[in-house]
Amino acid sequence: MRGQNNSSASLTKRIHIGVDLLGSDTSPEDFIPAVSTFLKNYPEISLTVFGTEKQSSHFSASHQVSFFPVQEIIAMDDDPLIAIRRKKNSSICLGIKKLHEHQIDAFVSAGNTGAIMASAKTTLSMLPGIDRPALLVLLPTRNTPMAVLDVGANVSYKAKHLLHFATMGIAFQKTRGIAQPTIGLLNIGSEEKKGTVELREAYQQLQSLKKNDTPSSHTFLGNIEAKAVFEGRVDVLVTDGFTGNIFLKTAEGISAFILDQIKAKLQTWQSMDLQQMLSSFEKHLHSSEYPGAILCGVEGIVVKCHGDSTPKAFYNAIKGATELAQGNFLEKIKAELSQNR
Repeated sequence: MRGQNNSSASLTKRIHIGVDLLGSDTSPEDFIPAVSTFLKNYPEISLTVFGTEKQSSHFSASHQVSFFPVQEIIAMDDDPLIAIRRKKNSSICLGIKKLHEHQIDAFVSAGNTGAIMASAKTTLSMLPGIDRPALLVLLPTRNTPMAVLDVGANVSYKAKHLLHFATMGIAFQKTRGIAQPTIGLLNIGSEEKKGTVELREAYQQLQSLKKNDTPSSHTFLGNIEAKAVFEGRVDVLVTDGFTGNIFLKTAEGISAFILDQIKAKLQTWQSMDLQQMLSSFEKHLHSSEYPGAILCGVEGIVVKCHGDSTPKAFYNAIKGATELAQGNFLEKIKAELSQNR
């Protein structure tokens, strides 16, 4: 009987997401409508909102939302390590702490990336076999969305870290239902000997990366040039945080430029079909449609939005964090990682 009661309780557990309004390039007030809309659209989800007293008037305490006022803010230009030591009552530190204490199931922030990563790494345990966390984003391709990591968590790296990123990317894509993910290593050419010493070493290690029970559970396709990544041949694109961040922002900038040019032309055309086509095209390409970057490698679900995120992007980040929590993402990725040890 006790087992049945515990099972029933777990089935009815209410998902609880922490939402940080502070510390980004976007005004906290601009994020409030996105949070309010999410609350209306997902009445079964509870939110803990971190902000200052100024924002508290927008939220009435209920079973669905609680407001947590904070006194300190980590700014985008703050030194991450100094900030998390000196501003322990900031929204980032308190949000990660609540995640560690299982008071929330996921944490969403558009704040200082380095501070989020540092706070997560020092407060949360690392997943088995992982030395460093990495930021993972999903990007559209001609086929299914591609997981790219790292896109900003690690500027310096060694070959073993790229191997860890690949392992996490494989695990992530398998949680999305891709049974045999394909992996590519972002490089300046497709030849095996291209790139830095670390990239060449990573190439060799990725070739030998096998899963203990089923060696064919993934395929390493070798080096891949930036111009080819959107062809849809790879499910996981592995790179370091410096290169990955530049690649991500370049891709987002180009897609925004193309969409703006199409919109400008459509202003002179009067076709509902074309407007509908553009809407579909924008939903597929625009970065605001995707749920931000997932900080992989730590014992918790952390979703990092761009510092200049739009309200739409922030809404989708909360939605994405909710879906990860509902889908038991952390347990699934830990299970996949344990089989690669």
